[in-house]
Amino acid sequence: MKTLLRNAKVLLKDHSFAQAVGFDSASGKIIFSGRNNDVSDKDYDEVIRLDGRLVIPAFTEGHCHFIEGSFINSRLNLREAAGKDDFVTGIENYKAKNDGWIYGGFFADANIRDGFLPEIGFLDAICPDRPVIISRFDTHSAFANSIALRLAGIDADHHGFTDDEVTVVNGRLTGELKERARDHVMDLIPDPPAEEMAAVAEKQMERFHSQGITAISDITQPHDLRIYRLLIETGVLKLRVDSRLPFTEIDDLSRVRKDFEAHHPLIKFDSLKAFYDGSLSSRTSYMHHNFRNETHNGIRTEFVNSGEFAEYAERLDREGVQMSVHAIGDKAVTDLLDLAENLGKLNGPRDRRFRIEHAQHIQTADMRRFAGLNVIASVQPSHLFSDAKTAEELLADSSTEHNYPGLLKYGAHICFGTDFPIVSESPFETIYFAMTRKASGYPEGFHSEYNMPLTECIKAYTIENAYATFEENIRGTIEPGKIADIAVIDGDLFEMNEDEIRNARVYQTYFMGEKVWSMK
Repeated sequence: MKTLLRNAKVLLKDHSFAQAVGFDSASGKIIFSGRNNDVSDKDYDEVIRLDGRLVIPAFTEGHCHFIEGSFINSRLNLREAAGKDDFVTGIENYKAKNDGWIYGGFFADANIRDGFLPEIGFLDAICPDRPVIISRFDTHSAFANSIALRLAGIDADHHGFTDDEVTVVNGRLTGELKERARDHVMDLIPDPPAEEMAAVAEKQMERFHSQGITAISDITQPHDLRIYRLLIETGVLKLRVDSRLPFTEIDDLSRVRKDFEAHHPLIKFDSLKAFYDGSLSSRTSYMHHNFRNETHNGIRTEFVNSGEFAEYAERLDREGVQMSVHAIGDKAVTDLLDLAENLGKLNGPRDRRFRIEHAQHIQTADMRRFAGLNVIASVQPSHLFSDAKTAEELLADSSTEHNYPGLLKYGAHICFGTDFPIVSESPFETIYFAMTRKASGYPEGFHSEYNMPLTECIKAYTIENAYATFEENIRGTIEPGKIADIAVIDGDLFEMNEDEIRNARVYQTYFMGEKVWSMK
């Protein structure tokens, strides 16, 4: 079907505006963009008059955990918990409706007003007969009860984990687990049936469509592939998936690509992911300087400390595989920039588009290196809701926090995402935080000198995400010949105030020219 959207405000690549855009669902391509008077309704099967609504390229979610997040998001939700009473109510309600493990949570320390933490004594009292693990919002740390720790074989002697990963005070477990220890307990939770997970993922895809999202860069685990197969086999996958399996899957990468080659580029496997450090709120981000009132500066993962990371990185680079590496702390970022520079010397120049995922803290001296080395900063502005307060509490210098203009000044590539399910998948929430930095407790904005203009935010969510996946020539802007992934906003973002942008809604979403969402 050929569709024409007219009487619109269509954002073009050069930041000017057209009045109409036409596309064809048979080819999935845009066939016209320009003035109302330069196109005829007779050439289209469907003509929609938009009354001045804004039309933009559909959003790409630049960093998410789609399959895992879809299911986890249906678990215990303590994101808004402000104190002990909220934990009690949330856990009791969840326990009454669900059998087996109690898990989820995603609470943020920045929201807690009474200083409460769900330590082992509390969890044992409220859940004496069922295993429990309650994660912080960053998923790098959690609190578990005694049953969960016993099932995991974790006691005060750690059983293979470091002092940084299992918290012990006066010879007793607190229940707090970080990084590998937290993951070890999470791995004990049985996977639900594939059909159940596929159904939940399909609902999440619909929520993405309702937010104008038609493409994702997904942090994929090997067991997620069975869910993708189901979504493809049942014909429901209408989402462009740039899948990023762990570094350690390099030996299996050719087989995975072959298994899914009939569905390329709907789903592709061109990049692998690794963790360099942890998170700020868990005090496991790897910093140049010690945390305030602490004698340590965070951790590098055991994958890094063992030397495996460096070995895999050199191999991946030799084989032409794009790398995406999690780095929160400024020392982790410096180390990865050094790695990118050294790989260029070792294996010669090429278009690597090395990605640093999060790049939350960046030293001033490292800002220009991103552009010089063509390293992409894949960032999540909406994390400021918690990170602002945490940075003030933990760091001697909080000015390194989420400084995007510092990167743009030198021409670096920045792409936006949310790290779903860590925070809401809403692009408008992300844009709001990037534009205002109005985190809780900072009504005028946290380091408001770093506010980004709306146009740069939209670029970071569209063409820059396409660039980060080597697809800038086929999608990410509205121009003839490009893929017709399009979002129609109910109104005009450029005429809205900040709060209106935060609460903006999508009127229609098109995936390859097919309407996949329409406002009710």
